[in-house]
Amino acid sequence: MASSLPPTGNRFEALDGWRGICACLVVLFHFHGFSPLYTSGLIQNSYLFVDFFFVLSGFVIACNYSTRLGTWDELKRFLVLRVGRVYPLHLFMLALLVAFEVFRLYRGAADASDVSVFAGETQPLAILSNLLLVQSLNIHDSLTWNGPAWSISTELWTYVIFAMVTLSLGMRNWMLMLTALAAPVLLLLLSTSGMNTTYDWGLIRCVFGFALGVACFRLHRALPQAPAATSSLFMSLLEAVVVTAVIVFVSCADMGVWSFMAPFVFAAAVLVFAAEDGVVSRLLRTPVLRWLGMVSYSIYMTHIFFVMIFPRIAKRLAGQDLWTAMPLDNGQFVLAFGRNALEGTLFYAAVLGLTLAFSAITYRWIEVPGREWTRRWMRPSAPLPVASPQRT
Repeated sequence: MASSLPPTGNRFEALDGWRGICACLVVLFHFHGFSPLYTSGLIQNSYLFVDFFFVLSGFVIACNYSTRLGTWDELKRFLVLRVGRVYPLHLFMLALLVAFEVFRLYRGAADASDVSVFAGETQPLAILSNLLLVQSLNIHDSLTWNGPAWSISTELWTYVIFAMVTLSLGMRNWMLMLTALAAPVLLLLLSTSGMNTTYDWGLIRCVFGFALGVACFRLHRALPQAPAATSSLFMSLLEAVVVTAVIVFVSCADMGVWSFMAPFVFAAAVLVFAAEDGVVSRLLRTPVLRWLGMVSYSIYMTHIFFVMIFPRIAKRLAGQDLWTAMPLDNGQFVLAFGRNALEGTLFYAAVLGLTLAFSAITYRWIEVPGREWTRRWMRPSAPLPVASPQRT
């Protein structure tokens, strides 16, 4: 999910737009508002867009580093830069959530209703595992602290696997094919929640998507470029088909066997939109969507804080509990935030808006300084060869 963009050079801006939209859909997935959005299949299954991040990460890392991991010094540089990219914001959000838990503990002396402080998902021991980014390696029985950071943990260890295999054995095509075939079988056998495995078997899920992303880059590099006269119209149609396929697939996948196809579906999307030849790609390269892509890591890492505190703030402002039993199509009810569909939808917009505003701040004051400091620290005496600079 994290990004690593050299200061100059081209980038796959359409894929950046994809990344920003997917990050926003993950925000909507985690908030439970009294709204048609909550019952939408697309929103309910937007947990799958994490697999898009994994595939895109593999694509971009292969684009940037497949020819630059030939020595131990280059491997060290790669891993330090990756840690420097993902860790500052992770550490900031962990500190913010711990501080909020301390606040809850302090307030609990006067408000006995605020229970479960430093327990369960916010257990003190999990602070250490989150600091070490090992919280997703099946050592806890639930997500802990900043829940979405489980994927950052798995990505970091996937980077280590990618770098070690590339340096020691070379990343062979048969390895990628074997991973793409074996990983879904392993998840089918091990996971009790379909593709929605996180703190337990999330590393397998990440390696699965990452390997497909590396394969996508190799295929993208090998494909011949279509003639300009025919490319735009054909690619516009193909892009429209792919977007429709992604929406339909995610809306219908749920957590069953079909969910294991998600990395393959997203790999097709990455491969098509890497060409950037169609009308949809031009829409994805508009300034707003490019900005969303730029701050997408912040969106992903900060949103759970606002998902958590917004109902508390709204309750205090309204002077009453706004959690309401919302009827579902099957006749059952679920607790959702808001008293009616309009209010709940506005609450979705408010949480997303607060997340975007805060993400602009964390991108400017946490992400960028942390990334640039690490780059300056690791700057080699002689420049390394540049290979198609791009985000991941």
